Amino acid sequence: MKKVLICVVILAIAASAACAATKINVEKKGSYVYWLTCKNALGEVVTTLPEAFKGKGTEIDTKTLPVKFTGGKLFVMNKKTGNMAIIDYAAPKDEKSAKPIELTNDDFQYVRNVRLKVVSEDGAPVERVIVRITDGMGTEMNTVVTPADGGIASFNDVATGEITVKVDAEGLRKTVDSDITLPEKRKAPGFEREIEVSGDVDTLPVEASAKTNHTAAKPESKPGVGAYILPSIVGIMFLAIIIGIFYAIFKSRGITAGGALKKIGVDLPSDQPVAQPAAETQPAADPNVCQFCGQHKDANGNCACTIAPGASPFSTSSQSAGPRLIGTQGVYAGQILDIPQGTAIIGREATNHVALTNDSTTSRRHAVITSAGGEFMIRDEGSSNGTFVNGARITEQKLTSGDEIQIGGSKFRIEF
Repeated sequence: MKKVLICVVILAIAASAACAATKINVEKKGSYVYWLTCKNALGEVVTTLPEAFKGKGTEIDTKTLPVKFTGGKLFVMNKKTGNMAIIDYAAPKDEKSAKPIELTNDDFQYVRNVRLKVVSEDGAPVERVIVRITDGMGTEMNTVVTPADGGIASFNDVATGEITVKVDAEGLRKTVDSDITLPEKRKAPGFEREIEVSGDVDTLPVEASAKTNHTAAKPESKPGVGAYILPSIVGIMFLAIIIGIFYAIFKSRGITAGGALKKIGVDLPSDQPVAQPAAETQPAADPNVCQFCGQHKDANGNCACTIAPGASPFSTSSQSAGPRLIGTQGVYAGQILDIPQGTAIIGREATNHVALTNDSTTSRRHAVITSAGGEFMIRDEGSSNGTFVNGARITEQKLTSGDEIQIGGSKFRIEF
């Protein structure tokens, strides 16, 4: 019975020691996160869940810690700065001996995550290396960089201050950035920096345009629109003041802007109306010349447009009074071309019904004129220069006697 009581007392004392509350006090009010690590009786590493607190203190939750542990560490991180305090932690024996843990600003001298990107002289990430560092507290650390890491070596809980960096790699000649500074004040909670090495080292492929800034500093932000607007407004106002001053001086001396310009040799246009040259007199139309074909009329007032179809070497029927094309412009001006009934193919090929062999701007099969029931239609056959009726390009169009048709560089008047 005595042995049982002794065991109960021992367990109660141990439980009391493990559960004794310890308070964290920080010097500066803010938002923090803390957690604990230790080794249990089996030598296994135990880590508690991170707990957040605001203000200047909190009580440490030790419920998840083993009853007996060794190598206890307390980690407290300032969420704003990313700096950490790391101190040894031992469970108090009882509530009376549980003294608060006082942390000053100087205790927050560790950085949770430090990323060092190892690059060659041309800025390409090194494929595989070992990176060894000695931090500001003299603690040595090392990590292996593989192709999957993109040349980046990551370290946790690194003390701020001067850091010595050493890189081991096949073909490496020198670590250029062998000494760097890990500052306490940073723009980001973590820290990133490129470490340049020289030598014949294996690197990862990168795009030629993706040149790396070896300082790893953030690019300077471009000035906003306001940075340009304000100077522009000030400049315009200054220019307006200068112009106003000169205007007042000239006005007081009776000098006009035009007079000032003439004095420096600038000729201004005169206010006097400029005499316009007399319009050229168009010669009167010769009544003896046809305005369509340009040929002289005979005593009866006939010309090439009205001569009998048989007189044209291009007519297909000397007695035909059927539909025809009368050339008005181009190489066929003054010529009369008969249009066969039904379907008439027009083009540069000599075998066409209406062959325009002398017009090089006409396609081989340029257009087709079809007649049915006294009506005529013209259709373009996909020609290079197009088919036009009365000046408008067409794909297919109904024709009226007297319409002007342009095929290539030749113009005709159709009559039927």
